[in-house]
Amino acid sequence: MKKLMYLAVCIFALGFTSCKSDDDSFDCNAGDLVLADALLKYIENGTTATCDAYKTAIESSLANNCSLDADVIKGLREELRVLGDCTFAGRVCLICTNSNVDEEVCRGENGNAFIGDRDLEIPFERYVELSNCI
Repeated sequence: MKKLMYLAVCIFALGFTSCKSDDDSFDCNAGDLVLADALLKYIENGTTATCDAYKTAIESSLANNCSLDADVIKGLREELRVLGDCTFAGRVCLICTNSNVDEEVCRGENGNAFIGDRDLEIPFERYVELSNCI
């Protein structure tokens, strides 16, 4: 979540410092605002639709060379990698230890805990309460 908030701050900052792309049909300042809005909606409600909108906004920003900051570009590309195909939009993952075994446990769209693609049929929050997670 800290990474998303850091990315949001960077995106808002881009709204004031971005340059025009070579293609005059895309306004980078407006694109940065769309990107920031899509990120906030995705943070508030991580559905597949908000994930797709956020992903599209990132792709538009990158495709139109709206940022000159290498760290922001790297962060946006990493965010695209994490989003994947948005099948697990709003995905929150933690490393949990049970019986001395560390596993990545994620919250799926249905609110249940998942290990890989396997639905544990336990609410994510309850799984975290019962486990040692970081």
